[in-house]
Amino acid sequence: QARRQCIKPDTAGYFYKTPNAARGKRHSTGKRQLYRITVTTSFRAAHQLELSGKIEPQHSHDWQVKAAACGKKLDDNGLLFDFNQLKKILDDTIGQFKDRKIEDCPCFKGINASAENVAKYIYKSIKPLLPKRIELLFVEVTETPGCKARYE
Repeated sequence: QARRQCIKPDTAGYFYKTPNAARGKRHSTGKRQLYRITVTTSFRAAHQLELSGKIEPQHSHDWQVKAAACGKKLDDNGLLFDFNQLKKILDDTIGQFKDRKIEDCPCFKGINASAENVAKYIYKSIKPLLPKRIELLFVEVTETPGCKARYE
């Protein structure tokens, strides 16, 4: 997927040039007019990375996962998408990792379970489960406080 190019940050977040219909109308200030929702969940899991041919000791983290989605229109209930539904989709996706070594999951056989790869896997898993009118902006995975990886 093409990376988004940052146009201008503000206190509400970042606004991106995107090559698709998710671009919202622009406000007179030049900012996109979009709704954005974010959900966060967590799980405990171990991993054991191979770095430059050396295998590090297996260790566990309390992983934090954040997913953000946006869209231009609300549904008949006045929602972009139900927070609980998005959180359930996210929880169902990460459920296989809970209290295990991530590399033991079939989706990570032969793949280093880095935070970057975990974020990419979650993103690619939940994106097709969202309604077409919703754009998944990113999935951000935090291994330990201050150590994050984001896939967008």
